[in-house]
Amino acid sequence: MITLKISGNNFELSKKVVDYVNDKIGELDKYLPRGARQATGRVILSMDPSGREDNQFVCETHIEVPGSLLQSKEATINIYAAIDIVEAKLRAQIVKYKDKHSPKANRRKVWLNKLLGDASSTEEA
Repeated sequence: MITLKISGNNFELSKKVVDYVNDKIGELDKYLPRGARQATGRVILSMDPSGREDNQFVCETHIEVPGSLLQSKEATINIYAAIDIVEAKLRAQIVKYKDKHSPKANRRKVWLNKLLGDASSTEEA
């Protein structure tokens, strides 16, 4: 699990919101390469009263992995929606990071499995 520091800025953190952040963003370590599983992160949840009404809640995340810093920020009308969108953005960044930092032999094996998997599914059809 990614070690997260969760803070609120103009926003009261409830146990339910903190648990939701830990469930969504803390569980992203399963997408990280084995050498980067001890990642640490910072989540800032804030309420922006000066902004537009539909972008009232902001979720900003910074995750430190070896050799890189993954960042994402989203503002929506619902704090849970903002957390979900940030989680999806971070997952895409982690997949890209993993692809870049995985050994070349492993990349060839994954690519070959994808190629053979697609070929076998078209032969059955």
